[in-house]
Amino acid sequence: MNNYVQGDVIRCCTPDISHLISEGYYPVDMHLHTNHSDGITKISDLLTYAKKRNIGVAITDHNEISGSLDAQSRSSDVLVIPGIELETEEGPHLLFYFYSSGDMEDFFKIFSQKRVEYSPGLLQNLPVMECLHLAEPFDCLRIAAHPYGYYGINRGVLKCVEKKMIPSVLSHIDGIEVICGGMIRSLNQKAITYAQNHVIPFTGGSDAHILSDVGNVVTAVQADSTDEFLDGIRKRKNIVIGKPGSYLAKGATACVIAWSFVPYSATRLLAHYSVHKRRMSHRISSCRGIFCENLSSEKEEKSEER
Repeated sequence: MNNYVQGDVIRCCTPDISHLISEGYYPVDMHLHTNHSDGITKISDLLTYAKKRNIGVAITDHNEISGSLDAQSRSSDVLVIPGIELETEEGPHLLFYFYSSGDMEDFFKIFSQKRVEYSPGLLQNLPVMECLHLAEPFDCLRIAAHPYGYYGINRGVLKCVEKKMIPSVLSHIDGIEVICGGMIRSLNQKAITYAQNHVIPFTGGSDAHILSDVGNVVTAVQADSTDEFLDGIRKRKNIVIGKPGSYLAKGATACVIAWSFVPYSATRLLAHYSVHKRRMSHRISSCRGIFCENLSSEKEEKSEER
């Protein structure tokens, strides 16, 4: 493999971790999930695996930071970049990377409160623009995950902008994910072309939901800390190397995601049922009160007539 040059390099191939390290780069898988959301990987297993492979990780669980905080509290040998992946009302997923876990926690508190206010009791997803606005006061990177994903469903910002499903939010996004391990090659290539044509920051990650996929796609920067790493991405002084998994691997991941959604979906359905039950009870009580009030009035009127 040829020596890397400082600058915007994107390569669709299996990462050579030892070569990256010999060139002074720190490789980090910037997009992965644990059993704190819809993955099955335990934090302890992830950190052991990452240390063995000599890579850092950004745990980007869906609408959740507990896994990231857990990893940061345990690890001193593995670079753990504070992160989260937000699902949105319109469909696209957004990746947020923070310079400090404190900022991530503060952001998450505001985000969680807004979800409660937006739809009390249901915890529905917030609109894309709302999520981006919430992050503005914080020192973080806002990245469009798998921007052209997926076939059949709308999970990418650029795909939804092209289809005019959402307003153009690109001025509020810092960059895009150019190689996502969960995407097919052609959709990753569209993202790569977009990043190159628009000269914007870019990242890459495996989107792993199982441990064996971790590190299949990495973002590498000549850095030793979270600050230096994220600054390198901002300045486009990073490398992204990796390739999508095989269709067999994607099928296995799909099964994992589908199975992990069972308890998640059950919780959501129960929440919806609980809220609607309360609403219906309130409406029935209101109607009953009105009916009784009218009945009482009718009785009084009849008594007066007599």
